[in-house]
Amino acid sequence: MQSISEKFKCGKFQIKQSVFKFLKEEQEDNLIMACSGGADSVFATLALYGLKDNLGLNIIMVHFNHRWRPKESELDRAFVEELSDNLGLKFFSKSSDIDYSDKIKSETLAREQRINYLREIAASENANIIAFGHQMDDIIETQIIRLARGSGIDGLVAPRPIHKFSKYPTHVRPILNFESNQIKKILSDHSVYWREDKSNLDQSIIRNNIRHSIIPRLKESMKRNIAEGASKSRQLLEEDSLCLDNIARDRFPDCYTLVSKINREQFLNEDRAIIRRAIFYWLHKLNPGFVASSTLQENILNALVGSDNGIKFSVGEKFIRMNKRLVWLEKG
Repeated sequence: MQSISEKFKCGKFQIKQSVFKFLKEEQEDNLIMACSGGADSVFATLALYGLKDNLGLNIIMVHFNHRWRPKESELDRAFVEELSDNLGLKFFSKSSDIDYSDKIKSETLAREQRINYLREIAASENANIIAFGHQMDDIIETQIIRLARGSGIDGLVAPRPIHKFSKYPTHVRPILNFESNQIKKILSDHSVYWREDKSNLDQSIIRNNIRHSIIPRLKESMKRNIAEGASKSRQLLEEDSLCLDNIARDRFPDCYTLVSKINREQFLNEDRAIIRRAIFYWLHKLNPGFVASSTLQENILNALVGSDNGIKFSVGEKFIRMNKRLVWLEKG
């Protein structure tokens, strides 16, 4: 363990530059490291561990056991705890209280449980940053899934190296500049072990099927490194996204200051891309927890720039309503 830690300290395996700069500038003491025990999160842990003195970081290891594979899952937890002990890091873990024996495993529910626990520990440990082990291959997998769902720019820029939230710790992904095979080779070359999750081979899970079937065929067909291409596209799309955000904030300030009633007339003859960003920022901020489907977004947008009055749409526990001049939310 010491060997690879020293390699990281020498800068041989540099983390994502934007993440390094962010951590250096923020000067936060406590950082939560989400570690499953897999190769990616072990590598991310060691990368940050090698930089902890340089960045002034106190790394806190957190493991969430979904209990999808009872015996193996407990071994995963024990492995992460041992890794934490070897590195001298504080360790927290929790097991899911959901019995999956007769339930369909839900990736969405599992993600929500994990994120909630990570944020809970972050709050208790006064940590404002949570680090994840996403790597370069995760980018193209996410893009393929979200393209099929009809996502816009904001959906296609995930996973972001730095993702800030208004009420939660910032998420950072320090190893998005490394590919999966590259990570495993580095760990193997330095005799660093990790846990293999056999469920990652289950191709009935959409992401696994994309990873093991579709992406290899794309690589073979295109004869190029498509992970690097997807990573570059993600970066360019994020730059475009930030530019559109700035334009929308300048053009529709009421949406970003969260006034209760928005002047509908200001949206006439404006660019739909800018209107979409502004109105759904306003909607989601005033109605937290609700995520509008792509179909609902288009219906709301069409109504907003149309000429009909007395329109209302259900948005969770509330309604978005419009008359000739105004747009507002009211309880259902």
